[in-house]
Amino acid sequence: MKRAYDRWHEVLSDEFFGADHALQSTVLYVDDEVERELAQRFGIEESLSSAVADELYWSGSDKPLLWRVMSQCRVWAAKGSTGAPPSLPVLAASVLAATRMATSDGMRRTNFRGRWYQMFGVPQEGPEANRLDKALDDVAAMWEELDSWLEETGGLYGASTVSTDEFYWRVGYPVSQALVRRSDRQALTRFFATTRLWPHNSTEVPGRELLRRLNAWSAGRGRGLSPRLMEELKFASAPSNAEGGDPLIVALLERLAADWDGTLHEPERQQRRRALGLRIAVTDKGRRLEWLADAAEGVEETTVRIHDGRSFSLRTDYGGVYSGLETLVPSEPQLRLGVHLDGDDLVIEWVPQEVVLLRMHADLGEWVSTEYFEPGEPHWILASSSSAAQVRAMLSGLRSKTVREVAAPVPGWRLFKGVRAADTSAFKQALDSSAEHSYVLHPQIRQHTKLIGGLRIAREYRSGSGVAGHYLRGGEPDLFLPASDTPDRTVEVSLDGQTENLRADPRVPFPLNCLAFEEGQHEVGTSSSRQIFTVYDGFHEGLPEGTGSLGYRCVGTSAHRVSECDGEDSGAFIRGADATSAPAPARTVVVKLQVMESYFLDQHGTVTPVRRQEAPSWVSKRIPQASETPAMEAEIPNGAVWFVYRTPQRWWVRPADPGTPVPAPVPTREDYRWAYVVLSAADACRAAGWADYVVAATEISNTRDRGGK
Repeated sequence: MKRAYDRWHEVLSDEFFGADHALQSTVLYVDDEVERELAQRFGIEESLSSAVADELYWSGSDKPLLWRVMSQCRVWAAKGSTGAPPSLPVLAASVLAATRMATSDGMRRTNFRGRWYQMFGVPQEGPEANRLDKALDDVAAMWEELDSWLEETGGLYGASTVSTDEFYWRVGYPVSQALVRRSDRQALTRFFATTRLWPHNSTEVPGRELLRRLNAWSAGRGRGLSPRLMEELKFASAPSNAEGGDPLIVALLERLAADWDGTLHEPERQQRRRALGLRIAVTDKGRRLEWLADAAEGVEETTVRIHDGRSFSLRTDYGGVYSGLETLVPSEPQLRLGVHLDGDDLVIEWVPQEVVLLRMHADLGEWVSTEYFEPGEPHWILASSSSAAQVRAMLSGLRSKTVREVAAPVPGWRLFKGVRAADTSAFKQALDSSAEHSYVLHPQIRQHTKLIGGLRIAREYRSGSGVAGHYLRGGEPDLFLPASDTPDRTVEVSLDGQTENLRADPRVPFPLNCLAFEEGQHEVGTSSSRQIFTVYDGFHEGLPEGTGSLGYRCVGTSAHRVSECDGEDSGAFIRGADATSAPAPARTVVVKLQVMESYFLDQHGTVTPVRRQEAPSWVSKRIPQASETPAMEAEIPNGAVWFVYRTPQRWWVRPADPGTPVPAPVPTREDYRWAYVVLSAADACRAAGWADYVVAATEISNTRDRGGK
């Protein structure tokens, strides 16, 4: 009959390091409830602590207390480290002790050793307690051995989440595993999704920022998080911890985020479903609400369902978002209670919240909910009626003259427009206040520098060029610095090769416009993160080409009549134009540069290819590096009915003028190119009228085939 210790080792190996944990973060979480459940399921009569106690060497002091387990570990390593290390029951027992840490029985919540002694029935003081305390050095080495084994096996048995800190390095290991129980894993993957974290945290959101977002996400509701984890979040976020080292939960969140692959923690579904956070968009200048879902990587097209049985067909659209949610109109119950869209490939969720922060979406040009505040940028805040008064008081403390309050396009909610942090001292006070909803004003905690705000020029010529932006001189951006980890809390900043140590609040940006910049390219940042930007008085030399030749002569005051102003002695003129009958602006469509080919089709069989536009010469003179935009605007030709394009994955079709009736196709029998484009995208569109174009193209193709026989 196997020893109880060996039985527990087998059970713990299968439960926490089995095949279903491959490439997934694994946490060796064992509390009293988990211990009872495992013992009942596998028929183990002896408790975990008793099984470990049987392996302790109390007979003398000539050997370490854990020498039997340590000997098994040496043999295991000598035989190739096959399977989980024999130390698992000891490690699980240390986690069990950590889960019992609480202010009770005359002990404080931080007293791990007291719970460790209590587990084995040992008094808090005396030679036995001393030996158990010394054994923690060997337990820490076992934790490090487990961490190394998981790393060396390349995730075959799971990805390690073992963490500690320098001060409490021995007890930090078990405590790190006692913070996140099994139910928390599901909740945290939902949190990662709703906070729009990229898989494997490829954008390197630091642990402190994850902690800030998790506090905001769980504010007022547990979101399914265990009481122990909620207590740890409160403890880690206390002001007393702001200047000290990072709590263990910070390192654990970083490891969980780094190992998260973008799917929900659903072992019963083989972790195949991706997850997204639903966002709210305020459109039409604040008169309408819409739901918005960012496109998930690898899921170009899918279907999701809501609880009332309605289904929505989603497909990737411009701006990295899904189209297909237009008929799901946001309502007051949805905002207050939440929305859950469930599919075989995708889960999209709106977590209910009383206060929603919005910022202008760079691609869509609409106000969209966001996770953090950007000082210097304008924001809107959508607030429920129950929280409007607190938000109103909080925003009055910003001393901003741009804030306007209006009724939101959903009953019972208010919309605050023009929220920005222009007064630095007022902004700091708002951040440090204990206002109930002050968390929405907190900027992102960064580990890299970032430029924000400023008066941009040639906004469209910056993406992909290695240049953060081009700015008007005198309107330079502000610089966000990373949080300092040095004793004096300073950050070494370099500007065009000159370095200086700055002590700055990482939540408040440093204004670069207080420095005198020359025209041209500049580089600013720290040793690990630098930003390049340009500064110019303008992109044009003198008057831009094509400026009108008519104007109002101005000598002190402007003349009452318009006159020619392109002579040699033109003097000062106010130039303008009388456009009483201006033509309607050209219709355009946005085309992503990753599109491989794209065409406009009309009803008569004409195919108009979309040509890539080159940057004007005046841009290339001013921008120091080749610039590339992620998309371009293409003018829709008169009479165009369909816009057809091909990405590396598939063909796409969109109406050129949505909302208008689609005319019947009338191509000639020789319009083979038109037929080829239509048939290439035959299955890519279900819009009304497209099927008629496919039929017409098929007839042309059949005519050509018959003619060639």
